[in-house]
Amino acid sequence: MKRLALAAAFVLSACGGGDGGPGEISVSAEYVALYPEEAQRLDLGALDYRGGLVLSSDDDRFGGFSAIEVSADGTRLLAISDSGYWMTASLAYEAGGLSGLTDARMSDMLGVAGEVLEDDHEDAEGLADLGEGRYAVSFERDHRVLAYDIGADWSGIEGALPTALPGPPGIERLRNNAGIEGMAPGPNGSIWMAVEDPIIDGRPHTLWQIHTGGGIDLSYNLAAERGFGLTGIAAEADGSLIVVERFYAQGIGNRIRIVRITPQAIEDARAAGSVIQPDLLAEFTPDITVDNIEGAALATVDGERRLFLISDDNYNPSQRTLLLSFAIPG
Repeated sequence: MKRLALAAAFVLSACGGGDGGPGEISVSAEYVALYPEEAQRLDLGALDYRGGLVLSSDDDRFGGFSAIEVSADGTRLLAISDSGYWMTASLAYEAGGLSGLTDARMSDMLGVAGEVLEDDHEDAEGLADLGEGRYAVSFERDHRVLAYDIGADWSGIEGALPTALPGPPGIERLRNNAGIEGMAPGPNGSIWMAVEDPIIDGRPHTLWQIHTGGGIDLSYNLAAERGFGLTGIAAEADGSLIVVERFYAQGIGNRIRIVRITPQAIEDARAAGSVIQPDLLAEFTPDITVDNIEGAALATVDGERRLFLISDDNYNPSQRTLLLSFAIPG
């Protein structure tokens, strides 16, 4: 009964936007059920659905979101796009579930010399919260990692100038459209980084722990499900990593796996020189609400740990920008 009441309480749609000031855009946020044929069903593996939205806008800048962060209390969203834009917005809830997005703003990401990012320099893919208002952003095509100080309340996002951060060894040799897709903060000032596909076809994924302030960089092998690429990473306070794995094939559609890597699994693999074996939490299949999910973030809402996922629509009218939220087990 609780699940039925929760599903029924979500508003059907919400429109958010400003009054036309600089950077403000109007975004439509329409509620979407997880199971199109079973609107009141909320379970997905070890996850429980806490509401989701289909986001759309007439603004040409909107879309292509490849990574997100969510404020600790779940009320604010930060996103980066394939076209080199930041987006910030407020998140609304009803009966504990995600129900709307308002106050959306978009602004240009800048390069180290203050230039607006364009062409091969603009493809932002990974995002990691470094603390105290600093965020690491990874880019592909022109492969690099930059740090932006946008302030804890994100008020410094417009005009923020980045500084360069170290990336994995050989980052400049990565394939054009196969750069660092997933990033998350690690222990002792390090950053977890991963590219989408295994460096060698048929082999495990590579997961790097890069120390930005000095220290020994480490790399691990992460078991790869055949055909799935790694597109997003989010870090828990205990050091666990939530990883998004994506599969797409024409005629089949999208499949998404959400897996967890525990600190013990990392330590065991390091000690034995073996492959990290993650725990499967959930798998999206083409018959449920799914798209090209890339970004992941964690927050606490109403005392419950939540996982947020966003899809990259590739600026394709046949795809959707989905923002989905789930209760995630501890």
